[in-house]
Amino acid sequence: MLPRAAHADAALALLDQHSGLITLRCMRRTLHALPVDLAAVAHRATIHYRLRDAARRAHNVGVTAHLIDQINAELHSLLADGPMPYRQIEAELAAAGTAVVRATVKTAWEGGSLTYRNASGCWNAERRLFGLTSQLHPDLALDLDPRTATRILMRAYVDRYGPVTLADATWWSALSRAAVVDALDDPALALLEIATPWSPSPAYMPAERYEQFTTADPDIHSSGLHLLAHEDVALKAYSETRARYLADLNPRHAFNQIGEALPTVLVDGQVHGTWTWNPAIRTVVPTLLPGRSNPGLTRQTAHAAEEHTAALRTGWRSALKTDTHPGQLALAV
Repeated sequence: MLPRAAHADAALALLDQHSGLITLRCMRRTLHALPVDLAAVAHRATIHYRLRDAARRAHNVGVTAHLIDQINAELHSLLADGPMPYRQIEAELAAAGTAVVRATVKTAWEGGSLTYRNASGCWNAERRLFGLTSQLHPDLALDLDPRTATRILMRAYVDRYGPVTLADATWWSALSRAAVVDALDDPALALLEIATPWSPSPAYMPAERYEQFTTADPDIHSSGLHLLAHEDVALKAYSETRARYLADLNPRHAFNQIGEALPTVLVDGQVHGTWTWNPAIRTVVPTLLPGRSNPGLTRQTAHAAEEHTAALRTGWRSALKTDTHPGQLALAV
């Protein structure tokens, strides 16, 4: 999120626990920062495969569902007076055993009854305090039925990222093709089927968005230059139609060997390079690709890097203990 913010003050506001955003694991089992209403939708639409994964992990270490239910009651009673760090939870429930406590916390978090806040006050470390969702986010409504949630989620997806293909939608959401087709076959959603140069498959977008596209003046419309973070949603939203921002580039210019989106330099929607955070000198270092740079763009990118360096330095705290490499945290925030 920090690289998306235009100024340091705006960037730091995103770290505040009252920013109106909630970080949760949802689509493709990855973390997303979403507004409260959309977070509830994304949670309910994807809960089935996340709970399945949690149950499988518990089974693999010999923890039964009955035991998780039993310890979960103790966990909720323990947290009734407020959030606490995981290590303290583990110590308070030590009699149950580490594997049981870990499986219970994981299941409660995936299920939505448990959440956490980062109390570090900075971006280059985490201090997770686990608490009851009902206390920390009383306005988070998790009672939507999954089919309704899936329809609302896919409606938001095609609105923000269309035109998209069915392969894009299934990859982004990790939902079945049948579930995606059912969600898009929504009477409340007026979709147009269109052809794009990025894939032979038909693509879909809301009719209203298509009207906006056809009336926009291409001579004055420009998205400009952006430094996208590690695993930025703009790159994660597509699979089949990644040529829209890669053109003829090899995907490895925007994705690492395990498929994670790299921190990239995006110019008018096209990948032109990457950037890194150097924790030793606390500086954003951009690298433009050969053939995709010119003196003007180099200067513009350097200026953007200076702005983001200032934002990241403002939220930096020295001499913090963290299990995550500070360079990785900078790209992921």
